[in-house]
Amino acid sequence: MALIIDKRWKRYPIRAVKQVAYFYIFFILLYLVLHLVSGKSLATLPDFSTLFTPRLLIGLSLLGVCYPLIGFVSVRELLTEGGMEKHEQPLREIMSRSDYKLVKIENAKLIFRAYSPMRRVLTMFEDDITMELMDDGTLLISGLRKEVSRIRLRVGDYVRNAKSEQQAEGGE
Repeated sequence: MALIIDKRWKRYPIRAVKQVAYFYIFFILLYLVLHLVSGKSLATLPDFSTLFTPRLLIGLSLLGVCYPLIGFVSVRELLTEGGMEKHEQPLREIMSRSDYKLVKIENAKLIFRAYSPMRRVLTMFEDDITMELMDDGTLLISGLRKEVSRIRLRVGDYVRNAKSEQQAEGGE
């Protein structure tokens, strides 16, 4: 399994800013929940000044800036013989079963987006999965690490089934 850092650097600053904002919102909500769990009511608002100490601000900012480096990946999957026209329909079916819809086709590149608006919000609208057929016959899958791993397993099953069908046809 060859992991490749996502080369779409133009998206990096946007992703980093989104992550920093996401972490701050998460910490504010966590702080409110802890305030309520401690037996205090919302009538007495918690002291938010502890959330804006320089150490916490720097820590969350560094975490948010570093996250896109590890959160977005590209992986290669070796396909059977044939071009995108042979593999396009099965890849569409795989993505449909994974709750993704096709939004754009560019040459040998398919771009998918999540169906669910809630999933899109939770992933901060960074839910695009790109499948690109490379010249060497490999499929490059790019996107969020968790989703790419899940989809790669399904593509791997498709490839194994396609290879076994080719072998069965060749053996007859």
